[in-house]
Amino acid sequence: MTANPEYQIIYGRQPVTELLRSNYRVLSIYIAHDSSGKIVNQILRLAERKNIPIKTIPKNDIQKLTGPVVHQGIAAKAEALHLNDQIELFSFIRNIENPFLLIMDQVQDPHNMGAIIRTAEIAGVNAIILPEKGSAQLNATVAKTSAGALFHLPIFQVNDLYTAIDSLNGTGINTWALMPGSEKSMYDTNLKKPLALVIGSEGEGVRKNIAKICTGKITIPQFGKIESLNASVASAVVLYEVVRQRKS
Repeated sequence: MTANPEYQIIYGRQPVTELLRSNYRVLSIYIAHDSSGKIVNQILRLAERKNIPIKTIPKNDIQKLTGPVVHQGIAAKAEALHLNDQIELFSFIRNIENPFLLIMDQVQDPHNMGAIIRTAEIAGVNAIILPEKGSAQLNATVAKTSAGALFHLPIFQVNDLYTAIDSLNGTGINTWALMPGSEKSMYDTNLKKPLALVIGSEGEGVRKNIAKICTGKITIPQFGKIESLNASVASAVVLYEVVRQRKS
């Protein structure tokens, strides 16, 4: 994604494919002269179906659009990412029967953020909630790492995460802070009810003031010697425990 608020440049075969499958308006597709294969053909068909201009250009010109990244010979120019605010969040939640939300408390690594979003979308999370300050920028790196899942999940940015979580609690949604060493195991927690899982940053974890306002703290049982899992792996483990409980 570029710094221009009007549009974004997305790169990579899977992210561009998912972009074309989403409701985002795509302005043009750029394909390197030597790009070929099943996924490239799929991108071409999707673009043609939507009457999106396809521009075949030298690979170096794609690099000029994307910067020094592994673009796989594919890029797209599209409208900027849709970001919703706190008011829209609560309107959105009212229309969900059994909310399954994911809150990222100042996750700053774009690769971790993208991986978390990818797992969240596959696990059936309804929406992602981020604080405006202290989070990784939602850019093309996040889109690439998420394999395009970023374009299929509603993203809500709130200016005060503490207040947002307090308000979620008031609607009957359980907010669970994932924190290593907590007394309550995720296996001993009822995750079938409406919930928002709170994942912390790679270094600090869930901030103390944020954890304090949550319904409770849960942990992933550990049996080895290392201290903890990283944010993306930990979130995947708990998200699928939610899925397991809700499907059982």
